[in-house]
Amino acid sequence: MKTRFYERTAYQLSDQPVPGCFVWLDEQFDQRFATYEEAFSHPCAVMAESLCARMADVEMYAFLIEDARKRHTVDPKAEEKAALLTRSFWVGYLGAGRALLDVGAAILAGLYDLALPVAAISFGHGDFWRQLVTAAPNVHRRYHPLRLFLTEFLRWCNESAHRIPPILVVEAQFGRYAPRDDRLRFFDEPNFTLAEMHRATVHARWVDPLALHIRWKPQFLSLCEKLTVDLSKALERPA
Repeated sequence: MKTRFYERTAYQLSDQPVPGCFVWLDEQFDQRFATYEEAFSHPCAVMAESLCARMADVEMYAFLIEDARKRHTVDPKAEEKAALLTRSFWVGYLGAGRALLDVGAAILAGLYDLALPVAAISFGHGDFWRQLVTAAPNVHRRYHPLRLFLTEFLRWCNESAHRIPPILVVEAQFGRYAPRDDRLRFFDEPNFTLAEMHRATVHARWVDPLALHIRWKPQFLSLCEKLTVDLSKALERPA
């Protein structure tokens, strides 16, 4: 029977299509499980729903960031509102993405019996990768091409305080009535800290957060596709 785990996520609340890898995985569940009790007591069903839920959260925050730019176009304070909402939703986006990566690492640690403390079950932890390559070298090889993306995204999470400028900083650089595009951009490779941000110059590298999502979304989906394959293979093992 199908568990329809993706219907218990934010995909149920949006017009975004459920990624095909999750629909495919539920078809594998359909062949494996005969009853709800059997499905819901299996760790793979639990992990699948958690993974899908976090991917849905990432897409939800990306939608909210994009929607914030459209919703207030006729409002006299449209520029200010869009800038405020973009900052708040971007913090949520980073949190959702970080949670997705943490779920992914937890799935691999569980499926391949990695003996790690909870704090080390992370794509950003060296011990995680060392244990994975020892326990399952072929699995490690499949995920290794994603490491550049994982490193970049985790850097954004860890450096968000130094990359998301307060509106005060933007107005100091571009003027009180700065164009919308300038208000919505963040620092891309900052070479200064939050305490030094007031000295940032217009020559700093800026980036639109939606451009980052467009670049990262295929990588997030690739990670989900690889994980659903591992979950499918694990169905053949005892629960």
